[in-house]
Amino acid sequence: MTVGRQGLPSGASRALVFVAAALMATAACSPTKDRTGGDPGGRGMDVRPSAVPSGRVPMPVERFALTAEESGAVDRAKVLLANECLAGFGPGSRIPEPPPLVAESSRRYGISDREVARALGYHLPPPAGGAGATKQPTEAQDTILFGETRAGERQSTAPDGHPIPPGGCYGDAEARLDGGPRPESDIAAAATIDKESFKQSLATPTVEAAFHAWSTCMEGRGYHYQNPMASVGDRAFDTAEPTEREKAVALADMDCKTETGLLKSWSAVEAELQTRMIEENSTALNRLSSFQKRKIGLAREVIARLGG
Repeated sequence: MTVGRQGLPSGASRALVFVAAALMATAACSPTKDRTGGDPGGRGMDVRPSAVPSGRVPMPVERFALTAEESGAVDRAKVLLANECLAGFGPGSRIPEPPPLVAESSRRYGISDREVARALGYHLPPPAGGAGATKQPTEAQDTILFGETRAGERQSTAPDGHPIPPGGCYGDAEARLDGGPRPESDIAAAATIDKESFKQSLATPTVEAAFHAWSTCMEGRGYHYQNPMASVGDRAFDTAEPTEREKAVALADMDCKTETGLLKSWSAVEAELQTRMIEENSTALNRLSSFQKRKIGLAREVIARLGG
């Protein structure tokens, strides 16, 4: 979950599928900066870090998501299955395997790592692996991979008459790894908990008091922001590269969070809210957990068969 600065759109283009395995890894290119809107936003429920680096703030609902290692296995299996499918349409259409996912510092409560603040201000580190050089696929390759033309028309056969699976090779790979109907309502339940707990935490007396203490601390350093989201969202920092002022504000932000105990108190309040919500939605979340376990099991079977 990310509350940081974002300057690029989150959706990866279809063209990049052929050259950037990050599409398979995250279903969206990682941004370089992110603007907060007072919402945890950011990553979906399929991915979460498997380690806890500096600044990481784990939350109870994350146990129903995949770890970084598990998500990486699913991503690799998806590429392997898609390439197996693409091979049936002749050479020239192969997706590179994704780089390993790495655990990242949490941005749920804004900046939470002092060294990152010192180096990058509120900007996010560049995505690991990078996208590499772009290569525009042909429309025929697009159609085979996604099962539709660039105009959005569904296609069931390739130009040579070879049948295209529903959703194309990519959609077929996703469906095979799902192992059955995707529990959309259960995924939505987890996502709702993730967002609502954050939203509700903002209105609690504990968090409001923590924001006031943080704001007072920031004023003592010459910066005037009501809460951490306001400093992250400062339009003055909407630049390609972090400015010295942005770095100074981010460092003050991090220091004031430490002095006031804001991260500890805020995360404790939200964890309590999430725990209650999880109990209220236990049936849906248990189904989601079963789905995730089945998916990672299928992914590892695919890797054992096709991974070499």
